Amino acid sequence: MIYDALDHLHNYLSCHPLFPKVLDFLNSHNLSNIKIGKIDIGEGVYAMISEYATDDIKNKFIECHKKYIDIQIVIDGIEQIGICDKNECRIIEEYNKEKDLEKLEGKVDLITLKNGRFVIFFPQDGHVPGLKTGNSVNRVKKAVFKVPL
Repeated sequence: MIYDALDHLHNYLSCHPLFPKVLDFLNSHNLSNIKIGKIDIGEGVYAMISEYATDDIKNKFIECHKKYIDIQIVIDGIEQIGICDKNECRIIEEYNKEKDLEKLEGKVDLITLKNGRFVIFFPQDGHVPGLKTGNSVNRVKKAVFKVPL
């Protein structure tokens, strides 16, 4: 997992040969004006733009992926994300190849994701996005860039 300021994303381009495609997209688009939905960026990279209300962790599950790396950026709002090593969790739903999703259960630590920050999740990184900050429910607009492994 990588968690940093969005201004530092360029420092991580060498982590994957397709990460520069995400940075090029970010440099050429104003995320605030992007409509909800899927955007094909090329070479298997795409972005999912969504809006939602944050929720309590008791209503969520830990997820991880095997085919894609997630680069998550909050466009508007604030959320907490639970993070953990998937190897320290228990599988509650086997890996679904079509959805690229494995559901897990375990203990997580929390990070706060807000405008100006990003997080990158690799296959070993369990994560629970969309969590309330404290007792507050927030509206969030978010971009999740899916980068094939």
